[in-house]
Amino acid sequence: MNKSLSNAELALPNDTSSRTLASALVGRITADIIDGKLVPDEKLRLPNLSARYECGVSPLREALARLSSTGLVVQEDQKGFRVSTVSREDLSDLTEVRTEIECLALRRSIARGNLEWETRIVSAHHRLSRLNYLSTPNSRELSSDWESAHQEFHLALVSACQSRWLLQFRNILAQQTARYRRLIVTIGMGKRNVAQEHSQLLDAILGRDAERACALIAAHFTKTAEIVLSASDPKTKPKSGRKGRTPR
Repeated sequence: MNKSLSNAELALPNDTSSRTLASALVGRITADIIDGKLVPDEKLRLPNLSARYECGVSPLREALARLSSTGLVVQEDQKGFRVSTVSREDLSDLTEVRTEIECLALRRSIARGNLEWETRIVSAHHRLSRLNYLSTPNSRELSSDWESAHQEFHLALVSACQSRWLLQFRNILAQQTARYRRLIVTIGMGKRNVAQEHSQLLDAILGRDAERACALIAAHFTKTAEIVLSASDPKTKPKSGRKGRTPR
């Protein structure tokens, strides 16, 4: 028996197990990219990742291939995989497109949402409002619990749009936005009241005011992009202590 095989490889008796492991790896790698633990443009070498995630190469390769369809990972001919780059141009484009997709899903949800949808939104907002933005008061790390609750709140807002494809495209764009937000999390702290922005958005949606809700969501996304773009300006000295590259 080859002693170089990991326990994870030895525990994979069939293709079904491999696919299950690949699905789990998609979530773990996604989280590490969004958290900045795998930095933009980083070469994703299979042996290194295999050791990092304690898994075999086959499910890992499948997971990376899946992630290449989301834009978080780039697959290059004869060169393997790497984390996709970040840039000012990409963030501007991403913000514009995400706003349009989000507003489309939001309008549909406001028109079609029922009491259960409203209850989900209120519950998600309540949880988000009770969590701290940073992991500790003096930290430069975004709280994972807050980020999870933040994503759940925004997803709840559009969850009644009744379109699988629309939600799928929307979720890809939301992941990309979260990645930029994590890169320079402390820039602009104190320059905006995020909790107030969420509360105003909640009120507009419960009031079934689609026009106001879309205006608020556009301003919400644009403000985030402006803070990141300002922080990545060559004339602005980065304040973040996180490892990784800022948008260029």
